[in-house]
Amino acid sequence: MTREKWHATNYQKERLISNANKYIKQKLNDLHKELECPNEFIFNFIEDIQQDWNPDSYKLKSQKLQKYE
Repeated sequence: MTREKWHATNYQKERLISNANKYIKQKLNDLHKELECPNEFIFNFIEDIQQDWNPDSYKLKSQKLQKYE
């Protein structure tokens, strides 16, 4: 099975991805300000979310297996 590398279109980069990036950054800044927490907390918070999207995570592997059953 050949898998091509995915590339975002210019529209996706300029609109969807850029807007999502701004939104996420603003929400993280709001959270940081409200919690008055150290930067490390936000960094670790993002890392936890990132693990859910790791292609090697058990969560994604499980989802793929369920999809093909």
